[in-house]
Amino acid sequence: MGMAASQARYLALVARKSNCEYEGQQINQARTVLSNQSANLFNQMLGLKVPVPPSTSDFTKNIYTYKDGLGKETKLENWQQLSYSDPDYNYVVTRSYTTKRYTGAIKKMNDPQVQFTDGVSSKADIEAAENAVRAANEAYQAALKAQEDAKANLDDIQTQINAIKADAAKLANYATEQTGITSCTYDDGDATTKKDEYSVTDTSGTKTYKAYSTFDETQKAEIKTALADFIKSGAISEAELAGLYFDYNGTTYTFAKGTELNSLALASGTAEAGTFDGKLNIYEKGNVDATLLGYNTQISALTPLLNLAQSGYEAAQASVDTAKTEYDEALKAYNELKHPTYIGNCDLVPLAELNKDQLAELQQVVADMKEQGIESKILDCFEYDEAGNITSYKGGVYSFKMNGVMYYTSYADLEASYNSGTGPNNIDGQTKLPYYNASYIDTKIEETEKALVETDGNGRFTSIRFEDDSIVYTLNMGTETDDVAYQDAMNQYYYDNAVYDKMIRDINAKTSIIQQEDQQLELRLKQLDTEQSALSTEMEAVKKVVDDNVESSFKTFGG
Repeated sequence: MGMAASQARYLALVARKSNCEYEGQQINQARTVLSNQSANLFNQMLGLKVPVPPSTSDFTKNIYTYKDGLGKETKLENWQQLSYSDPDYNYVVTRSYTTKRYTGAIKKMNDPQVQFTDGVSSKADIEAAENAVRAANEAYQAALKAQEDAKANLDDIQTQINAIKADAAKLANYATEQTGITSCTYDDGDATTKKDEYSVTDTSGTKTYKAYSTFDETQKAEIKTALADFIKSGAISEAELAGLYFDYNGTTYTFAKGTELNSLALASGTAEAGTFDGKLNIYEKGNVDATLLGYNTQISALTPLLNLAQSGYEAAQASVDTAKTEYDEALKAYNELKHPTYIGNCDLVPLAELNKDQLAELQQVVADMKEQGIESKILDCFEYDEAGNITSYKGGVYSFKMNGVMYYTSYADLEASYNSGTGPNNIDGQTKLPYYNASYIDTKIEETEKALVETDGNGRFTSIRFEDDSIVYTLNMGTETDDVAYQDAMNQYYYDNAVYDKMIRDINAKTSIIQQEDQQLELRLKQLDTEQSALSTEMEAVKKVVDDNVESSFKTFGG
């Protein structure tokens, strides 16, 4: 190799080695950047918050409940101690319970398949028939009301008569209280047996009362004759005569109850037997006859009115029968015209009148529709008072039973659905049909009021009494878990955990890429080291050749 060539080769090797060193520096710098990126990812991973699943205990709280006399369970929702002194109460408590509330509802039926009769009738014919049914129904309802009023009048008069007869049948109503009695004795000293004769003495003298059983048959017949009207009134029965004692001379009489005479006699004779007050209920012929006459006079005055009321009721009943016949005929004529017949396979029944149950249900429907501001065609079927209560039924309501439940709809709703249909009989593609009913649904009621709450030694509530209730209720303590809130927290945990896992995967993926790049750079750096070693070896060889050439040249020219 020539001198020039060796030098050129050496310079080339130096340049290549310099490039290798420069590239190695660039690789080391790149690896430093990758190292920093890896450290940042690691720090980012360390900064992630690991999701923790919720515990049911975080959503569980102590609750207090009690049951009233009807078995209804009530829960204490919230309680706060009074901030001021009250001698009767110490807390303000909010309690809740579930009750069934009668509620009206509107529903809409998809694909109702409303059907009308096949007969062809003009709208005018249908309206005329409807008006005839409505007029006949109004006449029928008026007749029923007249019958009801006549029956109420009849019942009122009969009630008055029955009350008078009931008073006439009360023995106490004929009594006269005899006072000032100084003594009451019986015929012997045997105070333990019922006596046949009692002597009653007051300031006017002494009367002797004898047991009914002591009179002979003639006297007994005379007593019965004298008491005939009295017995007839029901004040006393013949069987009860045996318990009465009479002061009777064949024309006039005074009598008293044996039980009262005996008590008076015992009190008169023995202090231990009772307190002697000198009083006795007696029954005198004049008072009894006068009282009976008063009752009979009242009944006699009311009897013509009763007969008149009975005639009025019978006439009202005949009017009801006539009005019902006319209504049935009008309804039959209407049913022969074109009108709604079915919803799907459910029979439609036109309601020309409403019974009490139907009226109550539709009143609830109407009230809830108005309260919620819902426009409904069924509202046009009634007239209302200022308070919004139904005063009269104008007609147009149909009923049908579906799945065992009775529902209602209006002619206007049925007609609208029917007219919106297509295809044979307008059945296809009908618009939704509104229909109505009322039912009892569970409703949560909350009430807040002052209460007196008793606690045990651990601060746990044991009993409660509310300001509007005198009963002290025993409180039962339990726990309640808010399952909805717990499930929401668990769903949030699932979401947070998925986000955490994704971030970990993303960090791991980025770290893996950095590691692959670093490995590639490391491999390239090793290649450069190998290349540098080869270059250094070759440079030494070339340098030796150059040195040898220089030395040889100097020897040649120096000699």
